Amino acid sequence: MTKFAGRRGSLALAIEDSRGVPPSSANDYFWVPYSTLSFKDNVEEARENQGMGVLADGDSKYVVMKMGEGEIEAQLYDKALGVVLAGLTGALPSSSGGNPYTHDFTLTNSNQHQSVAIYWKDPDRSDMFKLGMLDSFQISVEPSGIVNYTIGYKSKVADEWTSLTPSFTSLGSKFLHQHLQVRLASAVGDLSGATAISLKNLELTISKNTVFDSVMGTIEPEDILNQQIAVEGTLELNLEDDTYRDYMLNGTYRAMEIKLLKDANSSLTLQFPRVDFSEWEPDYSLDEIAKQSINFKANYDAANALDIISTCDLVNTQSSYA
Repeated sequence: MTKFAGRRGSLALAIEDSRGVPPSSANDYFWVPYSTLSFKDNVEEARENQGMGVLADGDSKYVVMKMGEGEIEAQLYDKALGVVLAGLTGALPSSSGGNPYTHDFTLTNSNQHQSVAIYWKDPDRSDMFKLGMLDSFQISVEPSGIVNYTIGYKSKVADEWTSLTPSFTSLGSKFLHQHLQVRLASAVGDLSGATAISLKNLELTISKNTVFDSVMGTIEPEDILNQQIAVEGTLELNLEDDTYRDYMLNGTYRAMEIKLLKDANSSLTLQFPRVDFSEWEPDYSLDEIAKQSINFKANYDAANALDIISTCDLVNTQSSYA
């Protein structure tokens, strides 16, 4: 075992061939430069706490489940994003076009969404976390900054794995703050004609509420299942009118589009057909321009049979994720 700086670690994601079965070809792995990493092996424990005639509160600890879990924070490149979106929506995309390619992801109404393999390599280890299920997906955008995202996963405990050679030569395009466009309209069909909002900050969180499916007779979870999906976030902008206050007060719904558009070869489009607004907060700091923030939450659009995420399209130069 050696001493090493965290920068010497390398992380890759891949679509599994089937649940819990990582792909055998190194070409199927997308390497992800990361900023922070808390994803790791973990355990669930049971402690002995019976009285034994002494004041000690126990004498034993038992490991009753082993798993992998945690988060990965990184700057947003468009190629590995396809693997993340497959885990988010639950299935591989329908891909079309020819350099650039359009990958159309559709939210799957299933509790066994697409799983990914999570590979970690450092000077001391070469580990594979199988059956990686996306638990959360967060995007954060600030002025004069790079778009950051944080992905949370749950998985089986790591297995030692044949070493893969990291390659960061084909990451795709990186998204920056100037590529962000957020639009609101009365209906999804009106979003294309809406004017982009002048935002100061965007936070978007999509939670899938995954759970370990524990059964007796094994120390690892039998499966990892996604449950209800929630889409929430916060907008921050200058306080120039009462539009967003009135959205909260009047219980107004709007269709929302969040788009990252670098150029014709690189974009991400997310549309939410029915968004409500809450917790409007004005900021009247004395020596700053007055601003406001408001929270939003996406909903299923029952009247138009549109899912909570009605559009999830990725454009890049990756031909396929199959």
